[in-house]
Amino acid sequence: MKDLNSLHVFVALFETGSTQRAALKIGRSQSHISKTLALLRTELNDPLFVRHNNRLEPTPFAAQMAPRLKSALEQVALAIEPEEFSPTQLEKVTIHMVEPFLIRIGKPLISAIRDQSEAVIELRQWNHLSQSLILSDDVDIGVHILSDKPQTLYQRRLHSGSGYFSGNLKGEFVKYVVAGVNEYTDYFKKMDSSIEPKVLVDNYALMDQLLDERFTIRYTDEDQPESSLVRLDSAVVMKATKRNLPKNIWLNELLSQMVEKHIVQ
Repeated sequence: MKDLNSLHVFVALFETGSTQRAALKIGRSQSHISKTLALLRTELNDPLFVRHNNRLEPTPFAAQMAPRLKSALEQVALAIEPEEFSPTQLEKVTIHMVEPFLIRIGKPLISAIRDQSEAVIELRQWNHLSQSLILSDDVDIGVHILSDKPQTLYQRRLHSGSGYFSGNLKGEFVKYVVAGVNEYTDYFKKMDSSIEPKVLVDNYALMDQLLDERFTIRYTDEDQPESSLVRLDSAVVMKATKRNLPKNIWLNELLSQMVEKHIVQ
């Protein structure tokens, strides 16, 4: 493998299992991916990937080689990163954020990034794919609850929140479902074990509209006078091997500033 770009093609094929998806991942044409794969097969004297159920499955040789190559490429990328980082050099910033934070700091965060960079900004709601997208380098950084996550992810506590009931307490209880937080956990039971949710929604704006007739549990900063049995810590989440990447350090600092300014009163 004399061409470093061919290594990126190999890793993209391993992660996506498709020449089309690999092309989208690294921004090259599908024909380029196919040609590079053909050259790699000849050079390494191995099929590398075989089609099975409409997916390219790695051969044992490819499966053994892929993790080492991916790690090596990450180290190369870190080694050639300019010593003096400037946000003006960035082409794209991708952040996944749990929705309550997305609502409260999304707009000022976009403005703060734009003040320093003309990069494309992709700010999305955290979902069930967010962890894997961070690990595959498709997402730079995320904001989610501090929880038991794989060691391949680095977490730094960002904010501590406590729960309180909000809305019309005489109405039905609305459970606001947040991906990766409370699909299978009823935190409100710690505050009132008799409550049974009558409405479940996963959209913050819709939940807000329902509170004139119903009530839910909201989260606020820990210094509120009301004592609460429900407490959740939020965290910045990123790939462990990239925690010291200048881009991530910059984003980490911006997120801390936004929380301090717009959430912690």
